[in-house]
Amino acid sequence: MNRKQLHEGELAKIKSTGQVVEIKRISNHGFSVVKFKTGGDYMILNEKLAGVDDEPQHEIQH
Repeated sequence: MNRKQLHEGELAKIKSTGQVVEIKRISNHGFSVVKFKTGGDYMILNEKLAGVDDEPQHEIQH
């Protein structure tokens, strides 16, 4: 996910874990500061983030 697709205050998903985080700040140097729901702010590379709506949703079949 490139910087143009990231917006402060929006949600993003960490590609490797699927965990949803809030984007607090975006750097021009390829990383963002994100906030986890459990608390804590961390820096993460933008390439490791995906928009919550970027990935296809799988329907649950009953």
